[in-house]
Amino acid sequence: MANIDNLSEEIKNKLEKQQKQKDQKLIIVIMGVSGSGKTTIGKAIASSLGCGFNDADEFHSEENKEKMKSGIPLNDEDRKPWLSAINKRMIEFLNNDENEISDHVFTCSALKSIYRDQLSNGINKDNLLFILLQGTKQLLSERLQNRKDHFFNPTLLDSQLSTLELPTQSELSNHHYAFIDISNSIDDIVDEIFNYLK
Repeated sequence: MANIDNLSEEIKNKLEKQQKQKDQKLIIVIMGVSGSGKTTIGKAIASSLGCGFNDADEFHSEENKEKMKSGIPLNDEDRKPWLSAINKRMIEFLNNDENEISDHVFTCSALKSIYRDQLSNGINKDNLLFILLQGTKQLLSERLQNRKDHFFNPTLLDSQLSTLELPTQSELSNHHYAFIDISNSIDDIVDEIFNYLK
């Protein structure tokens, strides 16, 4: 994928202008299975907005990382403290009055409805936007095979795809969602996300 530094100036200027017009904080959660480009897109959005960024991997325990490295899927119990830590960081951001009003970008696979419930616990609907990155299994697999220096074992892709639950009608009513095709360029993806931020 292209380097985030190569994002077009037009897109950056659009996002910076939109950011200045905001009157409340927004948490943007870039979600999807491994290989969908969460970190790349998340950093690109954060860079364009000039806001904070946290990758979900920062909140994983060493035990969870070792399990995934060994090709062992995480279960719901493994994920509870991880999701709780991310939610805590989100609420800290929203409650920090010392910061100027801005956005903050998080990445998280957020594969199940119950995981998204944990992430959004205590957060107002209008302070949160979930962005689901979607792609074909072939594209996801190719990206994982080409990824270097990451603890995630590519053999876990099938497990993640089978675990992934698309947002229910209830979720779509209670939270803001955007659905993004990852086969497009980073510039196109960022521009599409920008349209949801208007």
